Amino acid sequence: MAYEPKYFTESEMVCKHCEGLPPDGMNEALLRKLDELRELVQQPVHTTCMYRCPEHNAEVGGVENSQHVLGNAADIYCDGLSVDELADAAVTVGFDGIGRYYEQEFVHVDCRDNGESPNAYTWEG
Repeated sequence: MAYEPKYFTESEMVCKHCEGLPPDGMNEALLRKLDELRELVQQPVHTTCMYRCPEHNAEVGGVENSQHVLGNAADIYCDGLSVDELADAAVTVGFDGIGRYYEQEFVHVDCRDNGESPNAYTWEG
């Protein structure tokens, strides 16, 4: 991993099942945009999930082509910010994919196109 994130540690990135990372490491565009998001909201951005190995992804019911399996995604939340407030900040930063999960109170962000398709993929889960 050439880019060293300012606010996120490897322990936040690894799979909760196998403690591994993708063979090529986490997507650098994702890590840069997470740092940018952290600076925009001016408070800690907590990750609940970044990388998931295929086995773990299947166990949690993730879609087969999950961006988590590729190291392109993070599920995040901020204390004191609503799903919409955090997702709107993610729109400003320009993640490729942004999912709003109101019941679980988190936002999915990804850089499936390395940040080249800002806000192209949005949904509510």
